[in-house]
This record gives sequence, structure tokens and C-alpha cells, in this order.
Amino acid sequence: MPDRPRLAPAGLRRPAERPSAKRDVPGGSSPVVQYALAALALGLSALPAAAFDRFEIQVYEEDVNEPGHFGFELHSNFTARGERTPAFPGEIPPYQTARFTLEPAYGVTSWMEVGAYLQTLVAPAHGLQFGGVKGRVKMVAPKFLGESYFLGINVEVGRVPVAVEQEGWANEFRPFLGYSSGWVLIDVNPIFGYTLSGKDKFRVDLEPAAKVALNTQLGFSVGIEYYAELGFVDAILPLRAQPHYLFGVVDLTPPRGAPRSDWEVNLAVGGGVNGPADQQLIVKTIIGRGW
Repeated sequence: MPDRPRLAPAGLRRPAERPSAKRDVPGGSSPVVQYALAALALGLSALPAAAFDRFEIQVYEEDVNEPGHFGFELHSNFTARGERTPAFPGEIPPYQTARFTLEPAYGVTSWMEVGAYLQTLVAPAHGLQFGGVKGRVKMVAPKFLGESYFLGINVEVGRVPVAVEQEGWANEFRPFLGYSSGWVLIDVNPIFGYTLSGKDKFRVDLEPAAKVALNTQLGFSVGIEYYAELGFVDAILPLRAQPHYLFGVVDLTPPRGAPRSDWEVNLAVGGGVNGPADQQLIVKTIIGRGW
């Protein structure tokens, strides 16, 4: 399996009185659009992927930027307790490391946006370090299951230094599916990955992520995010060897039926819940805005 776990964006929407920078794909999309979406997703799935991302601790939801609109997010997190010994030569271990990721995104169509990640980290005895660059394509399927259900795919292709990952390719193929009623959110992100080099190149691994949240109807929601590494799909690790992570989260969420804010805020505290997890206490934030 990859040497490190990886952790993933609720989109930004505009208030109702002006054009939305984020939107959900309408249920009335034509079969042609559906087939094009499926074909593009299948083609992109041939690209390499990876795992629980230390830079992007997030569970993807359904929103995409409106065509012609930009959005920006700043991901930051700090590992207060974690592994101090490098897992491989050249790695910067997670202990006392702060990570920052700037994520610009641009809406291309009503169901697709493109984006990028610009990553940096600050670690003891290493100072400020470059953490790599990634590009992504996010696509959301028509709502053929009903307005409360969503389905889509995010594909990332990136290159990171050996200080972050041993093989250098930090890529992922992430389907996301969920249910959102305005009261409850249930969201699952199975993540499939493989590297382009090394003894296990092109061997597919599985790192699921999930989120359950309750809208308090007071302007915010509370919930739990879950991340794990299960190993290669043809050789799932025994439970005692699988890293598992849990986070308590608070999100900026308007009451049901109210217009979305321009802003996105996600605050969380959590970490590994068993021995194989290499980070025991992480504080993370995501702050974003759409235009």
C-alpha cells in the first residue's frame, strides 16, 4: 500500500438574489450529457491515484462552480501529535508539521469544474517546504435518483516531492455519492489509487472516506468525518493493520431553504483511533469563497 494515508470539497454557492458561483446539476440533463460524463469519467479513471491526503483532509460533496465563476479555498492543518520517524528516506514525518494548500477552481459547465492544489508545509528542522502541485477535474452526474441524492467523480493528477510521498505521484480517482435533505448529510467517498513507479506501480489501493452531519438550523452543522487505508484491493489488510481516523467537524451551513453564503468554513479536530495511524491529533480548517 502507499507509504502514507491521504485524507478531501464542499462547494461554494451564491445567495439566491444573484447568480450562484456553485450549483447542483439539474435532474433534467439529457442522456447525451450523461453518456459524455460517464465516458469522460471512465477515461480519467485510468490515471493514477493515492490515499488519505495530509494536505487535503476533506470529504467531497456535490457542488461545482457555475460556468465562468471562480472559487478559492485555503486548507490548513497541524499535526500536534504524530509519528516522529520518517517512514522512508527523505520523508518529513508528520509530527508538529503545519500544511497549507491553496485551491483555486473554475466552473467549465453546469456539471464540471477544474481546479488545482498548491501545497506548502512548515516542519521542525525543515522550515518552509514546497509540497507539490496537483490538477483536478470534478464532475457531478444528473440527479436521476432524486433531488436529495448526489453522485459524481473527482480525479486528481499531481507531482509531489519525496518529502511528502515516496513515489512522487499523488493522484486519485474519487467517486462520491450521498444524501442531503437539508437536515442530514450522509456522504461516502471511496478512493482508488495506484502509483506510476516502484514495485507496486498500477496496483490499486482503497482508501475510503465518509461524512455524517446534522444541520442545526442555526447557521452551522455538526458531524463526523472518517478516513481509512484498507490496503490493495487484491490484498486487503487485516483490521489490526489498517489506519483509521475520525474527526469532529463544524461547518458553516445555512438553515434549510435559506440561500447559501458566499463563504465556506470547515473546522475540525481529530486523528488516528488505532495503532497503525501515524497522526494522533490533528487540527484542521478549510476557508473558502466563491465569486
